[in-house]
Amino acid sequence: MFKLAQQRLLVVAPHPDDEVIGCGGLIKKIKDGGGQVYVLYMTVGDTKDFSKKGFSFSNERQKEINAVVKFLKVDDWDIAFLGNDYHLRLDTLGQKALMDKIERESKVSIEKIKPAVVAFPSSLSYNQDHRIVAEAAHASLRPTSQKKHNKHIVETVLIYEEPTDSWTLKTGFEPNFFVPLTNDQLNAKLAALKLYKSQLRSTPNLRSPEILKVLAQARGALCGYQLAEGYKSLRIIS
Repeated sequence: MFKLAQQRLLVVAPHPDDEVIGCGGLIKKIKDGGGQVYVLYMTVGDTKDFSKKGFSFSNERQKEINAVVKFLKVDDWDIAFLGNDYHLRLDTLGQKALMDKIERESKVSIEKIKPAVVAFPSSLSYNQDHRIVAEAAHASLRPTSQKKHNKHIVETVLIYEEPTDSWTLKTGFEPNFFVPLTNDQLNAKLAALKLYKSQLRSTPNLRSPEILKVLAQARGALCGYQLAEGYKSLRIIS
């Protein structure tokens, strides 16, 4: 059985809260097992939205990041592209600019922290930032000869699930890797999501805590547990 204890995890998140929606339980599980967790937020900026307030600002979202990483005991984190020139415009930068941050340039890049596990978003998303981040992360984790190229090989590569990805023009998300969660781990995930106050939505919004709990129950049922997160595994080296 694949063990998560003592693992070193890097989560690549297009925006703050994606790491919690997709991997909040995994983050808590790895920290509970004595491992290390790092988060690379690809961009943060001001956003007009359909919340009651109608907008959120970069500075408030950065404060929310600080609260979340402290709560989840994240070991370190970084923002790759900060500001309105990049937020919701990552696709205009091209894939290589994002790959450079993921592979080498960020302080939590693959080559800097040498993770055993990397999780990144699905390319199924309607959101352009999510799609280009997925493509860049996928390319950054390409197979190669470690001895020949001196490139760190990540042993476990996972794509994480977000309920909003069910609104897609492609084939839907089909998990083949499950992370069972305890009640405490799910509760920590939901509590972390609520710290993203500017992004919090009520049910039946697909990003709401209630929907995430239902999804955890459904994924748990698929693997014989009460609760779980679902992932698509691209590589596992044991």
